[in-house]
Amino acid sequence: MPSIRVNNKQYEYNTDPDHCPICHHGKVPTLLCSSNILGSTMSGDILQNVYLCPRSDCQKVFIGNYRQNKSYRGHYPDGPHILKSTSPYVPKSSEIPKEVADLSPDYCELLNQSETAEAYRLNQIAGVGYRKSLEFLIKDYTTSKNPGKEEDIKKQFLGNIINNYISDENIKECARRAAWLGNDETHYVRKWEEKDIEDLKTLIKLTQTWIHKSLLTEKYLSEMK
Repeated sequence: MPSIRVNNKQYEYNTDPDHCPICHHGKVPTLLCSSNILGSTMSGDILQNVYLCPRSDCQKVFIGNYRQNKSYRGHYPDGPHILKSTSPYVPKSSEIPKEVADLSPDYCELLNQSETAEAYRLNQIAGVGYRKSLEFLIKDYTTSKNPGKEEDIKKQFLGNIINNYISDENIKECARRAAWLGNDETHYVRKWEEKDIEDLKTLIKLTQTWIHKSLLTEKYLSEMK
C-alpha cells in the first residue's frame, strides 16, 4: 500500500488514480506533492495528493482527495486514506458526427453545456439546456431542407416545425417525444412523470442519429448519381 510523509506524519492511502479527470485517459499519473488538512474527530484528516497527467496531449495538474473511512462508532480509525474524488473534473463531451456538427454548431455547443451542467449536478437547468439544444438541431435541419422558409421556421414553435416541416417519420416521432419531455423540463407541472432527463437525452440522441443517417443518405445519393 503506498504512503507519503506530510508534516512529519506518515499517511497510507489505498491507491493512486488510474485516469485523469481532465482528459479522461487511463494512465497512472505522476505524484508531485501532498498536503493534509487536519480535522476534528468527526471530520477526520484529509489527504490531498497533487498529480500530473503523463499524457503529452494533456499534462494538466489535478488533485486526488483522500479520507479515512468511519468506524461503526462514527470515528476515524488509524487506517489508510481512501480515494474519494479527483478535481478539477472536466465533463467528457458526447461525440457528435461531423455532418451533424457542420449542420448545427449551436446544437453541439448547447449539448456540451447541458452535459457540463448535469455533470456538476445542476439538474434543474441541465434539462432546459437539453430542450434548447433540440430546438436548434431541429430548426437548423429543417432550414437546410427548406432554405426559402428560414424566417418562418425561426419564428414558429418547435412542435409546429416538427409536425409541418419534417417528413421522415423516424426523425419526426423521436423529435416529437423529445420535445414533450423537454417541455416538462421548463414547466412547473410535469406531464410525463414516469420519464426523466435520461429519457430526454436518449430521445435527443435518437433524433440526432436519424438526422445523421438522413444527411449521409442525401450526401451519397448526390455524389453517386
